[in-house]
Amino acid sequence: MAVGVSKQGNSVYLDLGVWYDAEQDQIHLTARDVPGFHTTVGRNPASKRGHPNLFGKLARALRDAGAPHPVIEDAADDAGPA
Repeated sequence: MAVGVSKQGNSVYLDLGVWYDAEQDQIHLTARDVPGFHTTVGRNPASKRGHPNLFGKLARALRDAGAPHPVIEDAADDAGPA
């Protein structure tokens, strides 16, 4: 399932696929070899899948990798911790 396990054994490292769906304004996440792991993250905090902080971090990761990404609304957050 996991790509790796930490030395302490309390963290796993997954092989994730991440992409932006502009029509839905959602960022999708899938994990290789983890059956059923497909979820989305949105920017709207009132939504069931809304998590503005994670959405922004994933958006910046997509941008930095040269992949399609949403408009990043809070550029001041760029300097924040990962």
